[in-house]
Amino acid sequence: MLSKPERNYYLNITLLLLGAVSVLTGIAMSINLSYFLPFLLAMHIKLLHEWASYSLTVLVILHLIFHLDWFKAMAKKEFDISKHQ
Repeated sequence: MLSKPERNYYLNITLLLLGAVSVLTGIAMSINLSYFLPFLLAMHIKLLHEWASYSLTVLVILHLIFHLDWFKAMAKKEFDISKHQ
């Protein structure tokens, strides 16, 4: 089993890679690079873009769940009424 820092590291690397794939395939589709680079058509770039985005969404939700304690601590610190009086 991975430790918490290792889990976060691998999750963050995966998020970075999927985000890069999503952004790059989105740019390639928007400027129609497949006209210039026919091998992009063979890669089914739209399908790759969609699945990278779906995976990214699921992993971002997991990332937020894993850091729920941090969100609670920051909200408690930020909205602590006793320190504002």
